[in-house]
Amino acid sequence: MENKKIDELQKLYDNSKVGALVQEICEYYVTNEVPEDGSSTDALEPREVVDAVYLLFCLQSREQILDEFNIVRKRYPDLYTSVSSLHNTLLVNMDYRALESDCCQKISAYAVDTSKEEVLAHADTFVRTGENLSAAVDKFYSWLHSRSR
Repeated sequence: MENKKIDELQKLYDNSKVGALVQEICEYYVTNEVPEDGSSTDALEPREVVDAVYLLFCLQSREQILDEFNIVRKRYPDLYTSVSSLHNTLLVNMDYRALESDCCQKISAYAVDTSKEEVLAHADTFVRTGENLSAAVDKFYSWLHSRSR
């Protein structure tokens, strides 16, 4: 990981205009970039599932998240390179229901005997009952780990 990105990540955590979920996403994508030697990290979930979970929860508060990613883009350009793909996916998919459905499909394919509807219902519940989106993601992962292979 580049020193510039580490510096920007530390500054990002001090920025009160960027919420915990976007900070978490930035940290995940920076620390899980594919190394130059092509090796991969041992993550709990496959990258496709993590991408789907983050997108699903970003959609729960899409406008706010887009604003926060714009702050990252403007103030932390090196850091932004790691999350630009996710940001662009949120930005260009105006039919968020289709994107939400696609995310739920990927997650349900990973979880044992879990439907897309169950995935969405749990995400909605955790968003409503969590103190913030990052806490909701944590609860969702706890539930997902109980269902995964």
